[in-house]
Amino acid sequence: MIIDTEATAAGFIERDGQRIAWQEFGAGDDVLLLLPTWSIIHSDFWRHQVPHFSPRYRVITFDGLGNGASDRPVDPGSYGDLRFADDAAAVLDARHVQRAAVMGTSQGGPWALALAGRHPERVSAAVFIAPNVPLAPGHPERVAAYGRFNETLDDHPGWLRWNWHHWLSDYPDFLHFFFSQCFTEPDSGPEIDHFLAMGMQTTPQVLLATITADENDLTPDAAAGYARGLSCPSLVIHGDADAIAPTERGEELARLAGSELIIMAGGGHEPQSRSPEVVNAHIDAFLASV
Repeated sequence: MIIDTEATAAGFIERDGQRIAWQEFGAGDDVLLLLPTWSIIHSDFWRHQVPHFSPRYRVITFDGLGNGASDRPVDPGSYGDLRFADDAAAVLDARHVQRAAVMGTSQGGPWALALAGRHPERVSAAVFIAPNVPLAPGHPERVAAYGRFNETLDDHPGWLRWNWHHWLSDYPDFLHFFFSQCFTEPDSGPEIDHFLAMGMQTTPQVLLATITADENDLTPDAAAGYARGLSCPSLVIHGDADAIAPTERGEELARLAGSELIIMAGGGHEPQSRSPEVVNAHIDAFLASV
């Protein structure tokens, strides 16, 4: 749900009785598919890319289940990397698009990789921004918090806010902390506020469902296989101050896939929102080259 740009078309696809909202912008011959990311936000995180690319490309976005204009099921079976990748293919079908360049940020990175791996004929190029692919260990603090996710704790400092009891008791506090980790660059208050507003449009119950969808998630072995087999040109952009997805994940994806790799000095987890001019310029150069 891109708020500040007028769509040329909009609608829904349906999966298992749940509606998934898509929007289209521009009318170019070449198609860019901008994937959603974790359901904690909706597609307005692409607000700096849609107006930049739509004068030259046909740009398609969609809200993944759990936020935006899409439905919000709380069944874990509705979520997972492979299901979101197949949703992307279904959106392309709905718009009668055979082949598109695909862009994914954060959790959209695994989805872009799975889409290219499961439907290689549909992907002409791939851009991975801060890809949270399971190809390298996570940050130690996050990994430790995952291990205590179900515990009842007396206090929730730092990453111990990654705890389902805390999500249910003080969801806004979790959101503010999480988005402060997404934007580690100084003076990121406006970006944090924007993401916080998107986060408040879903519920902790939805987020709980998304992180228990293990059977549909991309395993390290599958991710490595898809990366080695990636047949289209690809670009990886990763900040070296990313507190969500370690830079090593982007580096390993680029190594396995033979991608062009750009490391942004001082960049956090959402460079397409925090430094859009820089990120857009890198993508422009990449798309022009392929």
